[in-house]
Amino acid sequence: MSEAYGFPSGASARAVYQRIPLVASPQVSQSPGAGQVQSQPFRQLSTQTPRRQQSGEGGDVVQFFSNTFYSSEKENAVIQVVRIGSLYGKCSVQWKTEDNSAHDGKKYHGAAGTLEFGPGECVRSFEIQLIDDDNFDSTLDFYVVLFGGLNCIIDSAGSRSVVMITDDDIFPSNTHEEQIKEGSEDELYGVGWSLLFSFMGFCFSHVPEIRWKTCLCLLLSMLGNAYYLSTIFLRVYLVDTVLDNITPGTAERLWFPGDRNSTSVAVGLAWILPNFILLGADYFEMAVLEMGFNIRYHLRVNLFRKYLNYTETSRQLVPLQDLKISMMEDIPELVSQGYLIIFELWSMLGKIVCIAYFMLRKHPHSAIPLFAYPILIFIYVQCTYTRRLSLMAEEGEGQSDTTGAIMHLHTAQRLVNYYSANGYVVSQFENILRRQRSLTMHLKSFEFWNSQLIPWITLLAIGNYMAMSSRVVLSGNTSLGSFLATINVYKDLGDRFSTILRGFTSLSKSISPLCGLTLQFSYQVDVLGRSDNFQRRERFALDWLQTRSSTGMSLDDIPIVFEDVQVAYSPCMNVATGGFSVQAPQGTIIQIAGPHDSGKMTMLSLICDGLPPSTGAVLVSPHLNLLHVPHLPLFGDSMGVFFNLHMISDESQYSPEIYARGVNILQKLRLDKRWIKDMYDAEAEALHKALESSHDVAPHHTLWCYEDGEEEEEEEEEEVNLPWTSKLSTSEKWRFQLARALLHNPHVLAIHRPVQELEGEVRQAVLSSLQDFVQMRGLDIEGGLDRTRRRPRTVIFTTGSNDRFEIADYVWRITPGSGVIVEKCPSRGGRP
Repeated sequence: MSEAYGFPSGASARAVYQRIPLVASPQVSQSPGAGQVQSQPFRQLSTQTPRRQQSGEGGDVVQFFSNTFYSSEKENAVIQVVRIGSLYGKCSVQWKTEDNSAHDGKKYHGAAGTLEFGPGECVRSFEIQLIDDDNFDSTLDFYVVLFGGLNCIIDSAGSRSVVMITDDDIFPSNTHEEQIKEGSEDELYGVGWSLLFSFMGFCFSHVPEIRWKTCLCLLLSMLGNAYYLSTIFLRVYLVDTVLDNITPGTAERLWFPGDRNSTSVAVGLAWILPNFILLGADYFEMAVLEMGFNIRYHLRVNLFRKYLNYTETSRQLVPLQDLKISMMEDIPELVSQGYLIIFELWSMLGKIVCIAYFMLRKHPHSAIPLFAYPILIFIYVQCTYTRRLSLMAEEGEGQSDTTGAIMHLHTAQRLVNYYSANGYVVSQFENILRRQRSLTMHLKSFEFWNSQLIPWITLLAIGNYMAMSSRVVLSGNTSLGSFLATINVYKDLGDRFSTILRGFTSLSKSISPLCGLTLQFSYQVDVLGRSDNFQRRERFALDWLQTRSSTGMSLDDIPIVFEDVQVAYSPCMNVATGGFSVQAPQGTIIQIAGPHDSGKMTMLSLICDGLPPSTGAVLVSPHLNLLHVPHLPLFGDSMGVFFNLHMISDESQYSPEIYARGVNILQKLRLDKRWIKDMYDAEAEALHKALESSHDVAPHHTLWCYEDGEEEEEEEEEEVNLPWTSKLSTSEKWRFQLARALLHNPHVLAIHRPVQELEGEVRQAVLSSLQDFVQMRGLDIEGGLDRTRRRPRTVIFTTGSNDRFEIADYVWRITPGSGVIVEKCPSRGGRP
């Protein structure tokens, strides 16, 4: 058994790099404007004796050290670039950053530069400055791209890497970190109003375009309030001056002295004309200042991105129906009732100020309701706050149960039908609906009685003022116009305070979805775990290269290492069997054999899925692209054959080379039935036509070979329009999944039971494809390097029997009681 390579426990990547022997100071040159990028001379890794390449200079391959780099926003992102080959002479590559979900100037400082490798140097690095802010974002990322290689070749598969930025801030602000970490909505209800104000601040300061739109909307709303105040005085002026031809002196106060007709026309125009300005302002708010979409878009994208990165534990806390309700109901409700409502409240407060000014100027004693309304509203909101949130939470749970029952039925419909459980399922659904209605009616009853507060206060105020009419008007304390205007003002005042009450009620309602979203945004993601795993693997690879720098070994020689690995729940890899240490050399085929439930799939997950062992470590160089293919076939239900095979999203990713690769691999795996060919070609042709509209490309031509009579046979078979996946047999589904994996072209392909249910020619076709994948270092590589310059390919597959497959270079036998036993198979020729 080969040696297992470790690394210093707890050593940082920077500390490991400082132990690396250096060569004389090659530099990282930077383009103008890239001053925030720092050269890292201590991050060079060199061999002591460069190897002259037989084919001459300029044949080395340069690529990123990993397809994904991780960094916290509190530190700079460190990007490694590796050189593979003879390491003879100097070479250089240019690099640049590109926006993705993280944007230049907001989350990082974009830059570009040139990275130079000296003789014997195989690892160089540069840093990109990140921006540390106090605003929450789900995990954002941007790209770094290599181009313009000089005296080297850039591997297209490793020329673009993603830099993921982990955010340690909390939604909606860090102020409530303690309550949010409790993980309870009841705990958040206690700081609900403060949490809501933090959400408003988050939207105002962090959501794009919201700051200036909010300020402009608040200013424009003052136009309506100014017009409202003017209409109050216009009504008084019309009754007490224009239409009063009895009281002496009114003729002199007319806008047109002595001409009541012209003045009344002018009053009418003063009533009408400002509405054209208000109409223009309203249209401008609707067309330009609309903010709902921006906030909903920002929250939905962040929640969607957060959910994709959830840990398994977090995903269990947010079932799919809760995610759907959050996306389609909670976020729109929160945006409309928790932020946009402030513009309506601001407008109503402005109108109340106008009413207060009129009442205090005309007859101050009538302004008593101005003080009664706010006091009663405050008491009302405080008394009903907890009860309302409790009822809303119960009603939301009922809705979630209903949605969940429907979604579970969709996934379990065949099981229900097979066991004739339809009646029981319907009965359970009826019980769920009855419970939901009961909870909904409790909330409706509560809302009904609480909506009566302001109308009854207004009714009593107007009735009391009418009862005083004879004493107020006939005594001469106020004019008839002022009295009538005051009655209208009382009614308007009630309407305005009713709107304000509804607004504050809406604000209190929005606290419930806000608390739910806050918890969903606070759940753990696996990015931190992936980041830690990346750092461990980075230290392992660099340490491995350092300790063997005198031997001329490169990244292609770094094995996959199991170091004293134990998995507590695995019957063959637990404490009883002892930890096992083993290596998987690159460029080999490894068969993992063992009985059912012995831990074969666990071993694949340890390699590819970042599954942590109970003790020990699984060490893989980060430059390796890993892919785990489970035995259960996976399909995108809404996508066709071409899209499922190539996993592309639009025509920009299509090319004739991609089409040809798909044809070749489908034929190699015996997936060339007529209907598969037709569907594949139809989708490819549609993408080709879409590409033709924006690019100059050659006409599309099919590459399939059809046999005589094939079309007629298939046409007779196609009678029912079924989903295309239902036409595939079990073995065809699995082979289709394998074809997708081979097209993805990983460095390490881990497959669970690839030939378990296959026989004859089909079985041999699969095994032959896996062997060719390793020997050719990838199948039909699109626009890539020739075989000698590609990275080695490794296949690790499991079998349910102990029989050794001829294609295997090593067999790892998992046996109860003995753990893992490694057998090296007889050497075969033809392997590069």
